[in-house]
Amino acid sequence: MPSVIRSMFVQLAGAVLLFTVSTHAQSTVVVDQVGLTFVPQDTTIECGDEVQWVWDFGFHTVTEGATPGPDPAFDYTLILNDVFHTFDTKFLFEFPRDGHVYDYTCVPHFSLGMIGSITVNCPWSNEGSAKGGALGEPLLYGTGDLTPSSSADIRLENASTDSVAILFAGLSEGSAPFKGGTLVPVPILLSINLVTDSAGEFVLPFVVPTGASGVDVYLQTAIADPTASQGASLSNAAKMSLQ
Repeated sequence: MPSVIRSMFVQLAGAVLLFTVSTHAQSTVVVDQVGLTFVPQDTTIECGDEVQWVWDFGFHTVTEGATPGPDPAFDYTLILNDVFHTFDTKFLFEFPRDGHVYDYTCVPHFSLGMIGSITVNCPWSNEGSAKGGALGEPLLYGTGDLTPSSSADIRLENASTDSVAILFAGLSEGSAPFKGGTLVPVPILLSINLVTDSAGEFVLPFVVPTGASGVDVYLQTAIADPTASQGASLSNAAKMSLQ
């Protein structure tokens, strides 16, 4: 199995800064506001889908969180018009929730039980352990449904610009000290030397190998950054579960 994964990363090493688009066709999933309820109350969607909350009457909100609280991942006023939100991998990684489950409420009617949830089926997960640098915490995430022979990519954003970066990959989730931070892909299966662009980003397209279904691959990037402690920042670790 490691040889199959290695061949995938050989593709990555030769594909730096090319751009691909996720193969999943976005769907719009409708949730209706009916009286003081959301219908359906609990909704399951695919990564990349858009949710449309359809207004009926009254003043309502669609506010992320099991209870009303500060800093929700999304917060919309539902009055006179419908509201829309796309649950793509970048959003899931910027606002990670256990199991990709996003509870939400209508704040004015929370005490009356006006609540709902969105569960996102996604083969990518944010495993945390970022260490900040010049632009804050670098964000590593991916796109694609990770089915055999499908197109996918790995993306880094918010890193130090025009800087040397090393993408680490492993088949297990560990914890090892690295430049004042924590390295998650332990033991390391292999590493790829890269360079961020003038925006502090890179994009690595690849084709998901056959014969690797059910394998979890852990990824994390170290970036040279003179503003960070010990001269390096770390992205979050990303887990991709091959389908």
